[in-house]
Amino acid sequence: MANNLPTIPTFGAGTNPSESWTHWKEDYLEAFQYNEVPEKSKSALFRHLSGEELKKLLRAFDLKLNDGCEDVTLQQVLQEFD
Repeated sequence: MANNLPTIPTFGAGTNPSESWTHWKEDYLEAFQYNEVPEKSKSALFRHLSGEELKKLLRAFDLKLNDGCEDVTLQQVLQEFD
């Protein structure tokens, strides 16, 4: 079964994590054209494609993702990283 998901590299902090995050986030949002994706899928796709570095940080945020909360929006996730 073919899918239409664009391929983007996982996040890498490099020598300037803030700048790397800004560019990765812009590429990510553009690649997935999030205005067309159901809200429930947005944060799930982010978690799936973000890479281990961001997943470790995400688990440290107080978003209740570890409790299986499905009401966490992509915007909430992005605000935590910003």
